[in-house]
Amino acid sequence: MSFAPVIFWWLLLPLAAVLMAGCLWLALTGVERIAWLRRTALTLLLLLTLLRPGVGTVDLSAASAQLDVIFVVDTTSSSMAEDYAKGKPRLDGMKADMLAIADKLPGAHLSLISFDQDAVVKLPLTSDRNAFDNAVDILSPEITLYSRGSSVTVAAKTLQSRLAAAQKSHPERARVVFYLGDGEQTASTPPAPFQPQQGLISAGAVLGYGTAAGGKMKENTGFGAAPGPGYIQDNSSDGHGDAISKIDENMLKQIAQQLGVPYQHRQAGDGVDSVTGSVAGAALKLDGSSGSRAQFELYWIFGLGVLALAGWELFDTLRQWRSIQPRRKKTTEQVGR
Repeated sequence: MSFAPVIFWWLLLPLAAVLMAGCLWLALTGVERIAWLRRTALTLLLLLTLLRPGVGTVDLSAASAQLDVIFVVDTTSSSMAEDYAKGKPRLDGMKADMLAIADKLPGAHLSLISFDQDAVVKLPLTSDRNAFDNAVDILSPEITLYSRGSSVTVAAKTLQSRLAAAQKSHPERARVVFYLGDGEQTASTPPAPFQPQQGLISAGAVLGYGTAAGGKMKENTGFGAAPGPGYIQDNSSDGHGDAISKIDENMLKQIAQQLGVPYQHRQAGDGVDSVTGSVAGAALKLDGSSGSRAQFELYWIFGLGVLALAGWELFDTLRQWRSIQPRRKKTTEQVGR
């Protein structure tokens, strides 16, 4: 289920909570208990209507043209760990998901940032889908010989600068961030937190790849597109044999919290509707007229409840008014005498 509130949720929810609390208090302490319980239900149904709930998929169509989408992708050696889709490297899954997400956001402006020891802008924001596809296709892991450990948040400053630039250039667009990685911190120091400026990120997700058991990593010699024939070795003081990389979901969840977006673990065959669902609200808010929702809307069901209770409220008000009229007329006649 997804929601597309007609007004800001942070304004709608507190206001509804105050109204419902007031109605309940009057129902428990006042004389018109049934009436105030009815008004409590009316407030709740009106809240659900304004939240615009729906189930199914969402077609962003032309609304996605108002999105700036930035992908932040882990290309450290661990991206070659072979624990995705029956022995394929994690990077294959990341590439497949990026292309699938782009398919769901036609016309969006796309950007690509990769990180290992440093963060690099592989593609600035562009609506050229071919350029994005090519940038994704040629993504490769860092050269094993040069690997010295990396931080999972090394792209924080680069992301912040690209978001700020996007906001300055096109403040009318929503900014969406997708972080793809395994959360494995190999630098000797703890990762500095992502601290995006408030309001820069409208939606997105942190997508995690890998397994708790982990996988071996093929070497990248830097010669040609294909990885080297051997596996990276464990050179730690107590290690021997092939090095194993494992996903760190706790770290990925921390990153998601810092960015203000949901976390989702990814496996081969997973669709991306649940990933792009969080983007739907941001896109449709910007262009509600051109963005069509292919999902089944539920707000009208609650709207019928609002209509029924509002009719009951009107009937009750008219009934009370009619009962008051004869008494008011009689009082007026007595005063006239």
